[in-house]
Amino acid sequence: MSADLKDFRGKITVETHCVLEAENRVSGEDKSVIARQVLHEWAIQKLRVAKVTDALLRSEGMPGIAEGIAGHRREGVGK
Repeated sequence: MSADLKDFRGKITVETHCVLEAENRVSGEDKSVIARQVLHEWAIQKLRVAKVTDALLRSEGMPGIAEGIAGHRREGVGK
């Protein structure tokens, strides 16, 4: 069973439009499918970065990402 898809509508640049259109013409795949695949790959990469960041923070004795989001401020940081 695949995950439910969420509706998203947004503006894109001319360059992005042209690349999506070209990819559509070459592959025959719908532009929305191409864009969804690209965004999904980007999201997975960002999640991997977050996981590694969390592990690095914890290895340095810092709060992990979830613990640090709710207002954790080190002195001199974020002022």
